[in-house]
Amino acid sequence: METISHLRDFLRARPQAGADRAQQEARRNEAIDKLARGIVARRLEAPALLFLELHRPIGFLFSQAALFARPFLSVFLPTRDVEAAAEILDDPEAFDRLLSRIAELSAEESR
Repeated sequence: METISHLRDFLRARPQAGADRAQQEARRNEAIDKLARGIVARRLEAPALLFLELHRPIGFLFSQAALFARPFLSVFLPTRDVEAAAEILDDPEAFDRLLSRIAELSAEESR
């Protein structure tokens, strides 16, 4: 019997070449930093962390919804940012880095 996790593994991107992977990782780190700085600048650290932690199990579905809504979201946001946010929500490691970056920036702000 196939499960949703099997479907998730099937839909996930395939391994890439080293140069492509490094470029994608740099873009993802830039997006994580940009997202975290935007959240901290608006002083929404606590609600953002709560929301992200509560919705961690369905992050993959949010990423797919963001990709589906990309044409509509591109009116308000650059398409590149929407795709980067979808990648962050899809990847558990990037998701954890986003949470820790928000916490780091919040700690720096409170000093």
